[in-house]
Amino acid sequence: ISAEDCCFGLQKEEMETSLHHVTDSDLPQLKQWLEKFLPNSFKLYCTVRETLQGRWRGTTFVTLGWPDILAVGEGAVPKNSACYEFHMAPPITCVFSPDPEHVEALLLYPGFLDWSQPIAFQAASEKIRSTITKVSQAKGGNCVLKTNCILEASQEELPPRPVPEGLELRALDADLHTEYVTSTWPHSRNGAAAYIQEMLRRFPSVGLFDKNNECIGLEIGNEYGAMGMLHVREEFRGRGLGKIITSQLAQKYFCDNLPVIAVTIKSNEAALRMHTSMGFRVMGEVDWVLYYTGNLQELMDKIGYVDIY
Repeated sequence: ISAEDCCFGLQKEEMETSLHHVTDSDLPQLKQWLEKFLPNSFKLYCTVRETLQGRWRGTTFVTLGWPDILAVGEGAVPKNSACYEFHMAPPITCVFSPDPEHVEALLLYPGFLDWSQPIAFQAASEKIRSTITKVSQAKGGNCVLKTNCILEASQEELPPRPVPEGLELRALDADLHTEYVTSTWPHSRNGAAAYIQEMLRRFPSVGLFDKNNECIGLEIGNEYGAMGMLHVREEFRGRGLGKIITSQLAQKYFCDNLPVIAVTIKSNEAALRMHTSMGFRVMGEVDWVLYYTGNLQELMDKIGYVDIY
């Protein structure tokens, strides 16, 4: 064990636990383990679920230890993935363990992460966020954090809202609407168009169209089982159209016997009010964390970020 690892208080036996690359046949056992720790493990749990259902094939998983799992993380996206640039520039991962020391061991495990490059951590619970920032500082880097709320609604709490006369509701088309969805997403970056196109091909979506067949509002599902990217054109806001779109997209998940989950930035009070007024309940908080070294603005320009997370 290196002196650096010793300073983190890691036990020798933890570092000697092998890194296991999860196979397709391992996924049911991993899903069962993650289910015990919901909602803190929700992103990993839902991504494994979507992979098992065959809706998503773009994420690999590694565990610290197997079959006795200590920690789990998302590994590198295959180079032939349609979303490779989006998920690897910078690399995106999600890590989880009920024990922060095991998260620390995974973060420092040789070959898991390249700390000389920026890393985007998604859906980190409070204890894990503290571990990420601790390791990041020790590696000589900085972190930008955005706290998000996980919200969930049941079918009884979220009935479909009727579409106003003169408007039409239908699924978005991956070939026709990718460019528009990308242009409305405030967290877009390099590779976002390919990512959004893949989401539209694989997961439920809703578009609200006017009489001229122009999209005036939308929301889509993603690879970790959440509804997001809700957008209503500015001139149509204040009419409750966001609630209509969200309630209608939710029905597609209910029809598949899937939970309805939304993830909203905590500081976005308007979005939180909208969801809670519809019947969503806040299940917990998680952070999106960007680790970086050097100049943040230069990194944002290189990656193509308009707004980090």
